[in-house]
Order: sequence, then structure tokens, then C-alpha cells
Amino acid sequence: MKPPSLQRVALRYPMLFAMWEAVGMGLEGIRAYKMRAGLTILGVVMGIMTVTGMSSIVAGLNQSMATQIQSLGASVVFIRPFAPGEGRISDEEWRRRKGLTAAEIAAIGARPSIAAIAAMEPLAAEMVKYGNEKARDVRVFGVDQSYEFVHEAYLQKGRFISTQDVDRAASVALLGAEVADTLFPYLDPVDKEISIDGRRFRVIGVVQRMGKFLFFNRDNLVLVPVGAVQKKDPRFNFLIADFKPVSPEKMEQAIEQATETLRRSRKLKYLEKDNFKIFTQDTFTDLYRQLTGGIYLVMIAISSIGLLVGGVGVMNVMLVSVTERTREIGVRKALGATKRDILWQFLTEAMTLTGAGGLLGIAIGGVLSFLINAFSPFPAVLQPTWILIAFGTAVFVGLTFGLWPAVKAARLDPIEALRYE
Repeated sequence: MKPPSLQRVALRYPMLFAMWEAVGMGLEGIRAYKMRAGLTILGVVMGIMTVTGMSSIVAGLNQSMATQIQSLGASVVFIRPFAPGEGRISDEEWRRRKGLTAAEIAAIGARPSIAAIAAMEPLAAEMVKYGNEKARDVRVFGVDQSYEFVHEAYLQKGRFISTQDVDRAASVALLGAEVADTLFPYLDPVDKEISIDGRRFRVIGVVQRMGKFLFFNRDNLVLVPVGAVQKKDPRFNFLIADFKPVSPEKMEQAIEQATETLRRSRKLKYLEKDNFKIFTQDTFTDLYRQLTGGIYLVMIAISSIGLLVGGVGVMNVMLVSVTERTREIGVRKALGATKRDILWQFLTEAMTLTGAGGLLGIAIGGVLSFLINAFSPFPAVLQPTWILIAFGTAVFVGLTFGLWPAVKAARLDPIEALRYE
């Protein structure tokens, strides 16, 4: 006899009690037939594990990317000949694209919506050394005094490149944290002389660690004054620039003013396309989302195969269960159970089976995410939203593939079912 409290629940909420009883029967079936249940839900486990594991990796990469973009400095706008992800460009268009001139940079910096603009000059350098110590794969940039403010490049020690350094094209250099560690493992680098492809530069400071941005290690760089390495004809240049608006709210206005200044400087006609690109940090974010969107599609494809296999397995097991329990169904109908009661009983059992597989898949995916985050270069962050989606998907698979066996059980004739041996 049921305890009085359960009797009251059964009388007041018969449907809820019947579903709870069906969940218990589903769990009992898993306990009684561990091997069969395990093989049945294996596809569900694999599919949900894939969803949980891959979504955590994508979420970790997105979080890492957001941090890297933020490390470029708040509200930074970039001026380049080409935009990231622009795709294939014709030879004629390639020739149209130009770097900036010093006059263009100064004109943009004078516009009212622009707080500061930093001129930069990518330089080719094969070797940076101090004594017998050598730093390889170092990126060298010519920059001006505004780089510190625009990119929030704070210093560990020393001073930044000044206006006088830029005006005189002084042979001074700022080291990234990684370059400083490589060349001066036991010494203070300030006021030491380093060699950049045979040219001598005096170290005036070390930049704080800034981390990586995509495949660019921002700590493995050397900054020198613009013009300190290559004394070029002013008509030939590869200057680029980054600027910061006076406030985030003035971002669009600052971009419009910079675009207008460059078009006027280059005498572009009204219908002529820009021969430069101005873009924001959102461009990198959108490009990255396109890449991770492809990963999500792969994740859905792989998990769908596993869930389909698991769903077919659940349908087969539930059809066998209907056959094995034909007499029980007849007895329940004889005692007053309706078609709906039988339908929900078998549906709930199927959903319990796949729900248990979903929980197991989430647990395994969570462990894999932890191991990936701890022992691999890929960050992984479990997302509660994706955990709920994964579990909901597992239950939905049970509902979908358990429907036909449940309908078959509900349609059984009670007289025929009672005669079944």
C-alpha cells in the first residue's frame, strides 16, 4: 500500500504521478538490463558528449578572442590598405591600394572627433641580438609617440618613444616582454645596445605583457621611432595607422571624418571606391564568428549522426519492451488505464532512457573540457546554455523515437493483450 502522502499526490495529480512512476520504471529497466540499455543509449551519449565538448572549446576560443581584441585597446579604429578577410583582389585593385603618408596621418589626427592617431611602419628584420643572445621571429615596427595612448601599451620600465625621438629618427628601441626575457635573462635591458640586422639601437624601455592576437605574439616585438630604420622617399611608403575617437559614442563620426579626409587627400571622385580600408575591432569579431560558425556546423553534423543512431536504438528497444509487456498493458487497460495513460507511460520511459544518456554524455563532455583546458593550448569553458540544450535534445530524441512504440502500445486491444503469452 502506498504511503498516505503518495496516495494524495496520486489522487490529486494522476498524470504527474503516472509520469513519475514511468520514470521509475525507465530507471529500473536501465538497472535491470545494464548492457542493453548501455548499448541503446551509446549513440545518444556520443552525440551529447560531442555537443558539450565542442561547444565548450568554441566558447573558450570566443572568450579568448574577445580578450585578445580587447587587448588591442578600447575603441581602436584601424586604417590599412586591405581589411582582414577581404578575399581575392584583382591586380588592378591591388595597385590602387596605398599606404598612408605622414601628411594624411596628420590631417586625420586634426579632425575634432579623433583623440589621437598612431602612425606605424611594419619593418622587415631577420635578427635581433644582444651579445651572444639572439631573438628570432621578432616583429619590428616603427611607431610614433601616440602608439602608447592608442594601444594602451604601458611600460614595465623605462620611457616610451617621444616626439623628439620621432623627429630625429633616433636609434632607440622599446622591447616587448618576451624579447627582453630572451636577450636579457639576467640583466636590466634599459640603456643597453641591441643590434637589429646590424644597426645599433639603445634600449629605452620594456613594454608590459600584452599577450597574443590571433597568430601574432605582441610580446615578441621591438618598437623603434618611425623612420629610424628606413629613410625612404616620401612618395613611397608603407605607413599604416590606428586611431582612437574622443569617446566610444563618437566612433562612427570619427570613421566618417577619417574617410572624408583620405578621399579628399587622394582626390577620389564621388563614384570611385575607397583605395583604403577603415575598420574596427568588430571586424575581427565578425570574422572569428564566421570561423566558429563552421565549427558549430561540424559539431551539429557529428552529434546528429550519434543522436540518430541512438534514437533508432531506443525505438528498437521500446518496440521489444512493448512486445514483452503486452500482457501488462492488457492488465492496466482492464483496470481503467486509458490510451493516453499508456502512451505517456512509454514515452516517459523512452525519454528517461535518452535523458540518462544525455546526462552521461554531459558528464563525459565536461570531464573532457576540463582536461582540454588544463593540458592543451585550447581554452575550454562549459556553457550552461549549451548544457541545457544538450539535455533537452537528448530528451527530445526519446520523445521523437519513442512515439511509434508508445502509439503501438496504446492501440493494443485489452482482450487480445490479456490473451498474449
